[in-house]
Amino acid sequence: MKRLIFLLFLLSALSPLRAQRFQLPLFPKDHDEIWVLCVGNSFTYYYDADIMLTDIAASQGVRMQVGKFLKGGQTFGQHLQLKHTLEAVDSGGYDYALLQDQSVNAARYARDGDAQVLEDLKTLKSRIVRKSPDCKVILERTWSYSGKEAGGFETAANLDKYLEKGNKELASKAHTWLSPIGVAFNTVYRERPDIKLLYKDDKHQGPAGSYLKACVNYLVITGQPFHGNVDRCGLDPETATYLRSVAEKTVLGKESRYHIKRDRKFRECPVTRVIAHRGFHLEENTPENSLASLKASQRIGVYGSEFDIWITSDSVIVINHNKSFPTDPEGRIIKESRYEDLSGIRLTNGEPIPTFGDYLDQTLRQPRTKLICELKRHGDPERERLLFDTAYAMVTKKDMTRRIIWQSFSYDLCRYIREKAPDATVIYICMDEKRMKTPEEIAADGISGVNYKSTVYDAHPGLVEALHAKGLFANLCVEKDPEVIARFVTEGVDFVSSNDPAGIQKMIRER
Repeated sequence: MKRLIFLLFLLSALSPLRAQRFQLPLFPKDHDEIWVLCVGNSFTYYYDADIMLTDIAASQGVRMQVGKFLKGGQTFGQHLQLKHTLEAVDSGGYDYALLQDQSVNAARYARDGDAQVLEDLKTLKSRIVRKSPDCKVILERTWSYSGKEAGGFETAANLDKYLEKGNKELASKAHTWLSPIGVAFNTVYRERPDIKLLYKDDKHQGPAGSYLKACVNYLVITGQPFHGNVDRCGLDPETATYLRSVAEKTVLGKESRYHIKRDRKFRECPVTRVIAHRGFHLEENTPENSLASLKASQRIGVYGSEFDIWITSDSVIVINHNKSFPTDPEGRIIKESRYEDLSGIRLTNGEPIPTFGDYLDQTLRQPRTKLICELKRHGDPERERLLFDTAYAMVTKKDMTRRIIWQSFSYDLCRYIREKAPDATVIYICMDEKRMKTPEEIAADGISGVNYKSTVYDAHPGLVEALHAKGLFANLCVEKDPEVIARFVTEGVDFVSSNDPAGIQKMIRER
């Protein structure tokens, strides 16, 4: 019963457009890692602006863990009365804290002189630095909007005027940094009205707005311009590139305006990220594509854990590489069998055959490691589409779209995924040069990137650079030779998929 209540809480808390999000840093802090606290509400959790921040940072070689409590409509004063806010704050160890007040509170402070707004900010900051003495506290200057009569300010322009004035005064009097998110929004409103930053309610951020917010916060924290192939978090390359340029113009070189005084150096170049191929399965009792191998991947802190999915004849999605389970004495074909008939099978470590739902639930518990989901070819395009549709529905219901990367050997299926899920990250796998697609073809079809064998890259010198020029991910498919991996890391591939992810991760970090 306790487990059921916990899962129901997670499902309600992780709905994309309501409720709340709570998370503490999950792993001990590494020497080259930063911890970021996020306290806010729906202006952070709509479309996962905090997750986008960690994804963008990872693509730039900056490792982040986030602690957070986000609850819709909350002021700082209300947050100070909430158990989860105080738990997140008091866990301590943070290097930076991003604080996002109720959307018009700073404007009310400027217009009405409500001294409580400043006092609540000071009290929250004081509690943060008491538990995290070296933490840089950053007040987010959010955006104006016209929805519902601009939060009581009649027009977006009127709201923006007071937001600008109020946030500057609050940051100055509370001695915090200021993240000029709303300033960047204004630039896009003016220069590119074709880019819709806001959700359909004309108030909260949509995917592009979340991305812009994440980019601004990243630059406020690091002060480093974007390098290499920056994660675009599901946006098309042109839009993502433009939004990053706006963020750079808004923040870099203008730090004194926002009370930003950095004392920490960050990497100036991206670092290749590591994916555990079929999970981390080099330890005892962690067979490939098992729940244990996923947990082991999460424990060693790799970027992603890859696995394979099939759909049974009665539409249950299970995890396995081949068409049948290696421990099934009857050798039943998964796609032709009912889940009930397969459910008694045990893996070599004794655990039941894992389902896609099992993997999603485990990722909710340890969300830092992404799921790299390969959709197996079923020999029937309709079944393959049903496989994706069923999996995507499960992911959407749990609000985990930012935690999944989809990949397939079927280029047609990759195009179908892009059509059905425009914001998804979709990777085409190719082991044979004859089946490869050019960067121009990949970009034209909206695919996010490729997962090619080293032989494919070697046959086309400059391919990594050409993919990056189109804003595409260049992934190195499962490779054993450390020297080959080292060469491709030097070339700047975005990901390496490996059966020895811990060893490769160590090699990359020590370069």
